[in-house]
Amino acid sequence: MSSPHTQLLQSFRKLIPPLLFDGHKGEAGRIGVVGGSEEYTGAPTFAGMTALRTGADIVHIFCAKNAAIPIKSFSPDLIVHPLLDSKSFSDDIGKWLPRLHAVVIGPGLGRDENILSNVEQLIGILRKQDKQIPLVIDADGLFLITEKPHIINSYENCILTPNIAEFERLYEKVTGVKSEEIKQETDKKKLAQKLAETLRVNILMKGRVDTISSPNNQTPIQCAIEGSPRRCGGQGDLLSGALAISYYWALKNRDNIQYQSSNSENSPINTEYINDYSKITPAQIAAYATSTLIRTSSQTVFKKLGRSMISTDLLKEIGPTFNKLFEKQD
Repeated sequence: MSSPHTQLLQSFRKLIPPLLFDGHKGEAGRIGVVGGSEEYTGAPTFAGMTALRTGADIVHIFCAKNAAIPIKSFSPDLIVHPLLDSKSFSDDIGKWLPRLHAVVIGPGLGRDENILSNVEQLIGILRKQDKQIPLVIDADGLFLITEKPHIINSYENCILTPNIAEFERLYEKVTGVKSEEIKQETDKKKLAQKLAETLRVNILMKGRVDTISSPNNQTPIQCAIEGSPRRCGGQGDLLSGALAISYYWALKNRDNIQYQSSNSENSPINTEYINDYSKITPAQIAAYATSTLIRTSSQTVFKKLGRSMISTDLLKEIGPTFNKLFEKQD
């Protein structure tokens, strides 16, 4: 019987929409990226382009006015809306939300109070919709959530993607546990699970291994695929973009999820906490597949370029690595 790692990837393969000649534009996914400020224009571009390279059909970038022209200049594939700092933001973005299948909040967002207020309004709008749109929150989006955790509480189609420092700040805010105690806890899986259950959201805690917890499953999983020791800026943005489209597919096609338990040595998935794979959630499968995609891409590029690797190089590897991992091989 195949390893848990192999079975999780096989499960994800069944969630990917087929490429058909009679398909139409947008059917495979329309993603919105909320971020982009005068200082940070690369982050939303990386997130948006990675969503496209992973398989999304259309990506909309909702950015501040000063970020629009630089982002437009990066690629004609991105649809750019300079409305993030608009006084009529709620009305402006409300026209586009019905067209989106998933939203990423945070890449290049910055910490301008007016923009963060607009993003808070956006989350409120998304919460009121009849059907929860998949939501990925990263970077300065996590800063907002740490300041005001209640705005995301019980948004069960949300995945937060903190690094260890962001996780510790959010955990302290939500639970009241001091950062010193958090640092002393060696079992980060327990912490991730507690935060997921307390906030009622999904957690992908990035680190030496990525820990993925869901409020609907008491079984955290970890992706221990070897990535790259090169920690250049932008890699988290690539992950958030790929995760948005992967999560949309996982929720849309969740009836196709199948998993058979297996114990196997030399597997890059940590099986210590896994008792019942039948409870693995769409968020966990999407996050595990995305973590594997980014780590494998990073490993491949680092072997070629070493210390000179940058996220632009990594972006070019997303498509080839996705094909190797998930597309049917002849």
